[in-house]
Amino acid sequence: MVEAAFDASGLLAKADRVVAQAHEQQRSELHQHIAAHAADGAQQTVAQSALPFPPGFVGALAQFVYQSAPRPVAEVAVVAALGAMAGIAGREWSISGTGLNLYIVLVARSGIGKEAMHSGITKLIRAAAAQYAEIRDVVETSDFASGPALIKGCVMRPCFVNVAGEIGHKFVEMAEEKGGGPMRGYRKVLTDLYAKSGPGGMAGGISYSNQENNVSSVDGVAFSLIGETTPGKFYQSLTPAMMEDGFLSRFCVIEYTGDLAPRNRAHLSEPHPSLVDWFNGIYRQSILLRTRNQFMPVAVTPEAQAMFDAFETECDNHTIAAGDDEGQRQLWVRANLKVLRVSALLAVGDNPFSPTVTAEQVQWAILLIRHGIATFERRIRTGEVGEGSDGGREQKVMELCREFLTLPADKLPDWLRNGADMQRAGIVPYKYLQRRTQRLSAFEKHPFKHTKALELTLKTAMVAGNLMEVKKDKLVEMFGFHGQAFRVLSLS
Repeated sequence: MVEAAFDASGLLAKADRVVAQAHEQQRSELHQHIAAHAADGAQQTVAQSALPFPPGFVGALAQFVYQSAPRPVAEVAVVAALGAMAGIAGREWSISGTGLNLYIVLVARSGIGKEAMHSGITKLIRAAAAQYAEIRDVVETSDFASGPALIKGCVMRPCFVNVAGEIGHKFVEMAEEKGGGPMRGYRKVLTDLYAKSGPGGMAGGISYSNQENNVSSVDGVAFSLIGETTPGKFYQSLTPAMMEDGFLSRFCVIEYTGDLAPRNRAHLSEPHPSLVDWFNGIYRQSILLRTRNQFMPVAVTPEAQAMFDAFETECDNHTIAAGDDEGQRQLWVRANLKVLRVSALLAVGDNPFSPTVTAEQVQWAILLIRHGIATFERRIRTGEVGEGSDGGREQKVMELCREFLTLPADKLPDWLRNGADMQRAGIVPYKYLQRRTQRLSAFEKHPFKHTKALELTLKTAMVAGNLMEVKKDKLVEMFGFHGQAFRVLSLS
């Protein structure tokens, strides 16, 4: 007589119900915490940034990072919160067949507090590890020096986020088109891994002449990457090849254009216990699903689906309208996929047992992606991305003319004696334009180099009727100025 196989499904279902009941208690405590701080957090983000915190649990994570920073910046906090969520939930949950891993670049000037992205995540993980020591594995702060090194890292951990400092330097190395250096291989692996997080996704292996070093294919990898950099280092490193092969379209670019935030002398050192308990609950559910080799699809409300569909149509229209302009195409070609993933992460954050995307979550995800697109598009228009274009260089020069004419008196250059009078007359010195364009790649990487590129751009602006060169004798007579200068005729 053959004994029937033991069916553990009933016990597993009972265990799931027990865990869910415990999670409901944690949910109540978390909601009380979020409600108690929601108004304060909203005021802070309105004051500091055009980007509000996301709704729900991920917003509470962002709020903690914000309040724990000595120099709080909303964009920094949002990137950290999304990175932490992708690190624990990127693999076991999916939406429309895709996993939830993210690549995000935070762009901001030096010294504004970007390090809070690292320190905020570190504080969260340290607090969570008091209950689950293994949760430390979801965050990696070391650099991967090559593609094979990254694949090996994924073999050890199927779902984690790499928190990278000064990622702009990596982009400079990955931009090198000659030879087959390690960072070129790293760029290729990054490109491939982006789409390997969904159910059935498989990252390719690596073969060496020494078979002991071989790495077999990895099933279902959710590798996420968040990094910070300065505008010049990042935008100037981008090449046409990065756009043409789809590498750049995989990244969400979030830029903070503000200045140094006021010091927060009462910054938090530890996250609230309810925040840590909920974060650990999501991690615990991810491990449970992984142990059972299960992937949980994220549902979508009808209203949210309508918003997804409308945004997808908009993205398609922009992509078609861009034609052969790869810079413009890369802004939109994967924008809808990013909205899907971000929305789903917000849903998992609110309910990891039965996540459902709401209209509010889609609305915020679209706002986030639009925020990045608008900034990047402006950088392209003004010739600050890669080698730039003639139109971009002219737009940048006209922007700098506007900048000079609106400078407050205490910001005028020391070498300019009658700067305020020249401003009132709508006259901009060549020397100001020369210095402000000196380090821009659109001018520095021009085939004729910076000085000739600027001269050609000024001639184009004069032909277009936007600028007119002022005669030198008039400049000396009226302003005591002996250099070259241009009268602004139109800033439109």
